[in-house]
Amino acid sequence: MSLTPASVSLKTAQLKAVYRMLAFNEDADTFDDDYQLPPAGSSHNQWKILIYDAACRSIISPLLSVSQLRRRGVTLHLLLNSDREPIPDVPAVYFCRPTKENLAIIAQDCAKGLYGKAHLNFVTKLDRELMEDFAKLVVQTGSLDVVAGVHDQYLDFVCLEQQLFSLSKKNSYALYNGSGASEEMMENAMTEIAYGLFSQVATIGKV
Repeated sequence: MSLTPASVSLKTAQLKAVYRMLAFNEDADTFDDDYQLPPAGSSHNQWKILIYDAACRSIISPLLSVSQLRRRGVTLHLLLNSDREPIPDVPAVYFCRPTKENLAIIAQDCAKGLYGKAHLNFVTKLDRELMEDFAKLVVQTGSLDVVAGVHDQYLDFVCLEQQLFSLSKKNSYALYNGSGASEEMMENAMTEIAYGLFSQVATIGKV
């Protein structure tokens, strides 16, 4: 879907939100320009690990190259469901969908002490029920202090160009028109689309 040329650059707005996320959700207005960034590894641009699922990797990939991530202090970027070695003295920025499976993996990471601190960023709204289930898991394992923060980012769309984005919903036409689609499946798919469109609107600040 494309936007009118007069609109605010959606890609720029999404990129700024990602910069803020990589800065542990602190004000990163002064760090929009790579050349004005403090040196990677300094107190204002700490080393960190980026952990994402496949959907959020698709969001990050068109925005930032490996070298640009490096300038933002990202030493490693790894898939959430991959085998990962512990690096207990480095904080981790998680960026993923708010699903039961993803939250279970994150809770396991916290229990194992894989990283120094866990900064959790969900691509869209984290439902209260899932949040409460996750809280129970980290409390039971005594790892609540590992969680540095939880944020709903509302970035559930892929920006392909300055004014072009995709919700990246595979086989959506087949789902809506297929004979095997249940009402629940269609309702869930429509909810995902609604969250994606809301993310786009929220990112350009037009809510």
